[in-house]
Amino acid sequence: MFARHIGVSRLAILCDLIEFIGVMLVLALAFIFQIIYKELPCPLCLLQRLGFFFIAFGLLLNLRFGPRPSHYSVILLSALFTSFVALRQIALHVVPGTGAYGDPVFGLHMYTWSFIISMAILITTSIMLGVERQYQLGYLGAKKIKWLVHISFAALVLLIGLNIGSIVMECGLSECPENPVQYIH
Repeated sequence: MFARHIGVSRLAILCDLIEFIGVMLVLALAFIFQIIYKELPCPLCLLQRLGFFFIAFGLLLNLRFGPRPSHYSVILLSALFTSFVALRQIALHVVPGTGAYGDPVFGLHMYTWSFIISMAILITTSIMLGVERQYQLGYLGAKKIKWLVHISFAALVLLIGLNIGSIVMECGLSECPENPVQYIH
């Protein structure tokens, strides 16, 4: 019986780690596209990034302190927020002739990918939230992956800092332009 709990705990850690890596990859690619391809994020794009940052934070809480329903709530609410913002942006560009924002990636625009990824996170997190055995034992993985959590947290803080810096360069301390084409600073 104890071995099953350990297996469930390890599965929860693995799922959170894979999701975290995926979210960080999305955020890093969005930032790289912004720098390399000069595709400045619109206000809705920035809100989607914010949602992904909070998703990553919820996943880090699970990795550091163990799976808890409150951590899953942070992830679920953040993914729901991200999906609503992405859906709003999709709705703005769904009408023929309205154009699109940014270049497509594998045939879909970044906001469409944001919606798809946030819905996948909603589904996987809802499933993981329902696996009750992961809450029954104390958290078994904290010591083993503590160094990985610290590095992940540092990477998240670095990416947040870089994004804040680019937002200040793009918008200054005022409202961001609806369709940004250049940095103001």
